[in-house]
Amino acid sequence: MTVSKIKIIAVTGATGAQGGGVVNIMKKTAGWKVRAITRNTDSDAAKKLAQEENVEVVKADFDDETSLRAAFEGVSAIFAVTNWWEALFQQKTQHEAGEIEERHGMNLARAAASIPTLEHYLWSTQPSSKLRLTEEQRKGRFEVPHMDYKAKVDERIRQELPDLAAKTTYLYFGYYPQNMAFFPLLKPFELPGAYGQHVQLIASSPEAKILLAGDLSVNPGIWVRQILKTGKPAMGKYTNVALERWSFAQMAEKWTEITGKRCVVMQVSEEDWTNIWGPAGRELSWQFKFGEMVDPWGLDGREGEFVSWKELGIEEGEVVGFEGTIRGLQKAGFF
Repeated sequence: MTVSKIKIIAVTGATGAQGGGVVNIMKKTAGWKVRAITRNTDSDAAKKLAQEENVEVVKADFDDETSLRAAFEGVSAIFAVTNWWEALFQQKTQHEAGEIEERHGMNLARAAASIPTLEHYLWSTQPSSKLRLTEEQRKGRFEVPHMDYKAKVDERIRQELPDLAAKTTYLYFGYYPQNMAFFPLLKPFELPGAYGQHVQLIASSPEAKILLAGDLSVNPGIWVRQILKTGKPAMGKYTNVALERWSFAQMAEKWTEITGKRCVVMQVSEEDWTNIWGPAGRELSWQFKFGEMVDPWGLDGREGEFVSWKELGIEEGEVVGFEGTIRGLQKAGFF
């Protein structure tokens, strides 16, 4: 009898949202072991991960390509994700945060390309406003840095690392339902003296629809597991990590139904949202405006570039959508 070889998937951002969701599924997937990559192996989150079965925690820094190569040694797959928002919240400008993200993305890609055992690279990215919008729509200046710089890494992988590109799947993540619980800009808040009425202020039309990533604690791992199972047909392709597109008004209505707290969405201007939230408000207002002009995650003219959830063999009933995510957060006491 032969014993099947256990393969290793390296997961960056393992203590974060997307990476954590990958760990949660892949640690339970037969034939795989998880190598969780983190900058700080002494953090509480890293120590908790280290106690999990089929998980090892390894230290590496996105600014240190040598450390990444060491962390990736011997792996068969890599899930790579960067964090534009972290740099912004450390007082970097939108473009400075983008330059950091592009540098980190290419350090990850070059390190991955150096690994002879690597079979599949999974890169978490975003659609580019510079590519999806016409010059007339952009008026020569419209941009969404936290999306555009990730997309620049896609193109550089194809141009500079063609061998890696040939075994890369690009994952588009949409809007996180968890934002309504944890992200200050998008949390509904109670109006003082309004008898329990909650408001969600957004620099977008309440009727604008957006791709929903669903429950980040499981959905990223479901897609990664199925991409790895699919293998070559998924390589060189994009996939949307989502099954739903809802409007902000629909989300508020469902949030009201689940929490029992009345909520309405009120549109504010980009200027007002920026005055309240600073660069983060400006950035999100640009993203939402991008989403009103076109469907950033749409397949129009790009059908051949995508692999669908059905082609990946994903079971619809396993995916946790907006409603399931909000119900889980409500049960956990976050609302």
